[in-house]
Amino acid sequence: MVDYDLQQIYELWMEAWNEDVSVLKQITAPDCRVHQARMDGKSSDMIKGVEALETIITEGASFFDNVEMTLEVGPIINENYMAARWNFFGLYKGGMPGAKAKVGEKINFKGMDIFRVENGKIQEYWVSSDGIHLMEQLGMF
Repeated sequence: MVDYDLQQIYELWMEAWNEDVSVLKQITAPDCRVHQARMDGKSSDMIKGVEALETIITEGASFFDNVEMTLEVGPIINENYMAARWNFFGLYKGGMPGAKAKVGEKINFKGMDIFRVENGKIQEYWVSSDGIHLMEQLGMF
């Protein structure tokens, strides 16, 4: 078992978005809690552990092709917490309820992650993104 430091954990988090979601199994505690505002009425407490983080990525990326997450700031590390600001890029592929954007439309928006890590594993995850900017690009207003 590898004990990852916080920098390595964030690098693997970005790898999960850009390449292979299965790397989350290496860095996620079984009881990891996700704190996320959702528009689908689901409580972020409904799922925990690696499944919770995999769901965020697979659901978030499911409406886009050529997804690319890049790091803008960070990660900023303070004891067992880390935070980072990211950019999301993708081509809209359709299917999002209420979206009027054309298939193939370039979409980009920014957000921030905060993680609490214990014993080399993500215990808690908070995410905040610029949903208004995303919805504007998708023609939801």
